[in-house]
Amino acid sequence: MSTWFCKQTLLTGVGIFTLLISNYPAISCPLSTVVKISNSQNLNINNSMTQKILTFQGLLTYEPLPPGKSVRAYKGEEFFIKTNSMNPERIVLRSSENVSVADLESFHNQQVEITAVYFAGIRPSKNEVACPLDFDGQCMVQGEGYQVLSITPLKFKQQ
Repeated sequence: MSTWFCKQTLLTGVGIFTLLISNYPAISCPLSTVVKISNSQNLNINNSMTQKILTFQGLLTYEPLPPGKSVRAYKGEEFFIKTNSMNPERIVLRSSENVSVADLESFHNQQVEITAVYFAGIRPSKNEVACPLDFDGQCMVQGEGYQVLSITPLKFKQQ
C-alpha cells in the first residue's frame, strides 16, 4: 500500500512539474547571456504556432550516432552547440531546409553563430513502433531540438 502511494505521489509531482515546464519552453534551454532573442523576427511553424528565432554562439560539435540501438540513436542527437565555456550548455541542433546535415558536419569543432527555432519533436505510439519508454510507459520523444535556419563561422582576433 505504501509503495503504491509513493509511486502515485511521485507521478503526480512529476506530472505537475511537466505541466509547469511545458508552459515555459525557455526553461528547457537555460538562456544565459550567450543567447539573444530576436523580437523583430518570428517564424510560422505548423498550425499557425509562432516561435521566436533564437541566436546561439558557441562550439558546434558532431558526434556520429553509435551503431546499433541506443536512446541517442533513437532521438537522432548528433549535432550540438556548447554555448558557454564557463558553464557549458549542450543544445541539440537539427538540420532544416536551409541548413543540411552536410552543412552542419562541415562546421564540426568550429565556433559558430546560428539562428534556430525550437522544435518539440514527436512522440510515436508504442503500439506502432518499437521505442525506448519514458517513465510513464510511453515512447520517448524523438526529433526534439533546435532547427538551424542559418549558420555563420565566428572569426576571433588573435592578440
